[in-house]
Amino acid sequence: MSLPPPAPPFADWPVQITTRAGYIWYAEPGVFVTQSHIERATLDDVRAMTQRVDTVLRLKKAELAKRRGLLIVHDWRSLKTWDNGARQLMVERAHERKRGVLRGAVIAISVNPLFRLLAQVVNVTMTALGGTSVDVVDSIEPTLQKYGVKKPFYGARFPGEG
Repeated sequence: MSLPPPAPPFADWPVQITTRAGYIWYAEPGVFVTQSHIERATLDDVRAMTQRVDTVLRLKKAELAKRRGLLIVHDWRSLKTWDNGARQLMVERAHERKRGVLRGAVIAISVNPLFRLLAQVVNVTMTALGGTSVDVVDSIEPTLQKYGVKKPFYGARFPGEG
């Protein structure tokens, strides 16, 4: 896959998973992190990401229970839009997850007003369906500091990979 390297603040993070859309990491304390490098998210992009979330929830169930669930942090500042099927799958997957498996979700997006509106609609929908609310932010660094997210060690593998 020919992607640019991870951008700050993940430029010095060891790559765990590369997808068509960008990068995915599992970090401490119980955090699923993504960084996009595309402008349009497709159904396949979202499916690849949600399957990785499901893997972490399954393989790290006991550890995450002690942490009150998985924290999801998305750096999607490159995204400008997403396909309807992609948005629908995200909402469906959030709805299917049991209450308490996620302790929070944060999405950093660009100031694109249309995309921000779409993210807020997903947030309202997920909250109305009983899911975790999503914080929409402009910058990812304060989120990493707030939750004490640690860069994975070199050689650390994503759960279920190798």
